[in-house]
Amino acid sequence: MEPHEEKPIIYTMENKPIVTCAGDQNLFTALYGSLTQQLPREPMEWRRSYGRAPKMIYLEANFVQFKEELLPKEGNKALLTFPFLHIYWTDCCDTEVYKASVKEDMQRWQAALRLHGSVDWLIAVVESDNKKKNKTNILPRTSIVDKIRNDFCNKQSDRCVSLCDPLKESSRSQESWSSFLMKLRTLLLMSFTRNLGRFEDDMRTLREKRTEPGWSFCDYFMVQEELAFVFEMLQQFEEALVQYDELDALFTQYVLNFGAGAGTSQHFFPNFYT
Repeated sequence: MEPHEEKPIIYTMENKPIVTCAGDQNLFTALYGSLTQQLPREPMEWRRSYGRAPKMIYLEANFVQFKEELLPKEGNKALLTFPFLHIYWTDCCDTEVYKASVKEDMQRWQAALRLHGSVDWLIAVVESDNKKKNKTNILPRTSIVDKIRNDFCNKQSDRCVSLCDPLKESSRSQESWSSFLMKLRTLLLMSFTRNLGRFEDDMRTLREKRTEPGWSFCDYFMVQEELAFVFEMLQQFEEALVQYDELDALFTQYVLNFGAGAGTSQHFFPNFYT
């Protein structure tokens, strides 16, 4: 059998918000189907600033394996390539294994997040009956979770959650899985709202500089078009249309100003003259 060739991520307007997954990749792979299918089943209320009415939206995500090169570089504020949440998966229930390898791996993961200013993360500890069979030196799940919270979460104890064998059909498993999905939706929406707000603030600042020499409508168009793509990604098509209407109005105003002798085409499209 030929080795599986990892396909590159292609970022287009159809892409979903990115969530990276570190830790036990076999565990993540086993839960991947359930995550992608069940995350968007329940709507979330999306409250935004500037007096906008709240909306009910269905969140989806593109779950990918964690790689440090996916983390945003300084100055890179492109939302379509932005990972909004980072999850570390583990089903470790052995105190010696935790001390010997899992803890160190978590430390590297969190160090990479801090280096890139990524503050939106979650640690998922999965309890598996199969994992516990024929094992010694096993701590109760709550003890492992407490250790992780003490080592990594400080005052953010809610950033470490436990899951009770989510692949089982028991009511206890389903209850913990539903609770985890709600936590995931909440953190993803919080991160998305905060980063989208920053993006819109930066876009408004750029638009306010349109009378300054060297300002490029082409560069600005790409920024506001990306915002439209983001709204399309959330299936907020009216919001996306607003972005194109604003771009059309801005373009029309510049054409009128140029016709009245208030500017030059070189000021309007400086990139075309380089």
